[in-house]
Amino acid sequence: MLAADKDRLVAALKQNALALRQKELDYYVERYSNIATQASIVAGFAFDSLTVYYGSASLTMALALYTVCVASFATVYGHRLALQGPTGSVERAVAVMMKQRHSIFVTYGLSLLSLVVAAITMSWIKMGVAATFVSGIFLALLLGLVRKHQQMKALFRIPQEHMVQGDVRLFAGAEHVDVSRLEAGFGEAAESDARLPLLRQAAPDATGTQPLRSGTPP
Repeated sequence: MLAADKDRLVAALKQNALALRQKELDYYVERYSNIATQASIVAGFAFDSLTVYYGSASLTMALALYTVCVASFATVYGHRLALQGPTGSVERAVAVMMKQRHSIFVTYGLSLLSLVVAAITMSWIKMGVAATFVSGIFLALLLGLVRKHQQMKALFRIPQEHMVQGDVRLFAGAEHVDVSRLEAGFGEAAESDARLPLLRQAAPDATGTQPLRSGTPP
């Protein structure tokens, strides 16, 4: 009875720890899905102007498609690993998706920059003298976006030592155990493993005599 209750306790702890990790995984999945959607729109804009502005439009489309593909790969394979992988796969999926965020954000930002360059090129081809004013507007927009991004990044910044992640760890002195990797081991199998040395000690040897105990004369 107690062994079964212990197994149930360990299973409940592990399930709750995995639920926290799942929230962290869902955060990255939703984040990458939003970026992939926006990048696909940028790629559509670049495709429409591909017949006129070859350089900037091609670069915009390539970067946007790269963002869409990598974000989609991370979402699909990350979910698959977390759902069908062995113990510890949720933690591994979160770690892999976390490593991909830098390249995804950089390529998405470069695709937006290339789109602005394509818009400036369009203004110089079609607008003549007014292109100077239009180019100034686009450059001001670009600088404003970069500055606003840096401001919001600083406002929402979380210090590394205060960063809270989805892992739940139990500390015992110098040792620590990830709760999501706990394995139940208090049931009948564990009890039989614990009784095995006692059974071997009490079993007779090959001569059929019982083993001597301490304090028992020969």
